[in-house]
Amino acid sequence: MTMKRLLPLLLAAALLIGLLPAGVFAEDAVKLTMIESLTSPARTEVIRKLLDKFEEENPGVTVDLISPPLDNADDKIAQMLMQQQELDVLEVREQTATQFISNQFIQDMDAQVAAWPNMDNLLQVAKDDITRIGGKAYLIPYGFYQRILFYNKTAFDAAGLEPPKTFQEMHDIGAQLVDAASGKYGYSFRGGAGGQWYADMQIQAYTPGDIDPTAAYFLADGSTIFSTPEALQALKDYAALYEDASPPDSLNWSYPEMVEGFVSGVTQMLIQDPEVIAVCQERMAEGTWATSPLPVGPTGKSYGPMGYAGWGMTSYSKHPEEAWKLIEFLSSEESNMTFCKENGLLPIYASAAEDPFFGTGPYAPYMEMNANPDTWLCAFAPQQYQGWGAYMKRANDDLQKLITGSMTHEEVLAGWDAYWIDQRDNAKKI
Repeated sequence: MTMKRLLPLLLAAALLIGLLPAGVFAEDAVKLTMIESLTSPARTEVIRKLLDKFEEENPGVTVDLISPPLDNADDKIAQMLMQQQELDVLEVREQTATQFISNQFIQDMDAQVAAWPNMDNLLQVAKDDITRIGGKAYLIPYGFYQRILFYNKTAFDAAGLEPPKTFQEMHDIGAQLVDAASGKYGYSFRGGAGGQWYADMQIQAYTPGDIDPTAAYFLADGSTIFSTPEALQALKDYAALYEDASPPDSLNWSYPEMVEGFVSGVTQMLIQDPEVIAVCQERMAEGTWATSPLPVGPTGKSYGPMGYAGWGMTSYSKHPEEAWKLIEFLSSEESNMTFCKENGLLPIYASAAEDPFFGTGPYAPYMEMNANPDTWLCAFAPQQYQGWGAYMKRANDDLQKLITGSMTHEEVLAGWDAYWIDQRDNAKKI
């Protein structure tokens, strides 16, 4: 073929290339890798739909989603980070943030957040959570996990009972509803991983004085909540919930087992986060269950943690600009409301209070609690201390030893008090 005949073909090809969108060719394409932690099939499906929409709006960018099994998801994420495996966006939980920040696994996004126009529309607690651990913007929260009481309305109505308003009433009602011969118990006890959160909640609700809301194991004078006389009674009452109202095998129950115990009808009360609403709606007939605000302690108060998690960026991402763009998309009001409604979370945007979805039905107790902050207070565990991760395991082990009789209530509290005094005195913060 002569150059004279070839020239028009080359010009046509050049014109065609100019008209093609960026990203068609491999050198222009960007592939992001994202990993989630609190996995479930339904949740993964919601995230994947959001990612598909992001890809549609950002031609040339694709997102691979990794969804490891829930039981070892955090270990999987930590392993990938330590080995600097390909990863751009990840789920950062309050339980893992300290580890990730201390090891410089994740990038602070202060510069991006400073220019993010949606900041003004967030709830104040969401704004605070962005920098709560580490003092910089290591994550954008995607929602909140705030506890309420779930109860079996059918069982309560049959016994002529109202939902408990205090921890003492919860114990007494739970014990009344036990029918061991029929395999029925009053309360879903969490004796396995994460059980310390429930002991904390009860001790805090019994503690007089001012609890530090930013490090809720400490009082305003610097002493710990574990050193008060009321803590001893609280821990005794906590153990009595297991002994008098809960299934024997709940000594080893964690999140999945305690929820399954409730929705299957084995237990008649459960304290859990809002994502359980969707599980109840799926597994239990309408009208057979209901929700109520958290019980309060002798102080007339209840300290429910406002748990949270969010999306962060790895410190070694090869595509930080696109990674932030994905985080920004997932954190938009539209995406966040979709994610929270599908997963039973409380959104990060102030506009949620005006949405009937969150103001009525099983979500109504949240509105009541948030409207009465002097009764239902928000308290954050001292997760900014380096010893937080080790403490969670130690506390769970101690509680199991307490219930099985190999430690006394006094020994447990003295050990926890000494641990946190050491953390405080040696300023072991990240």
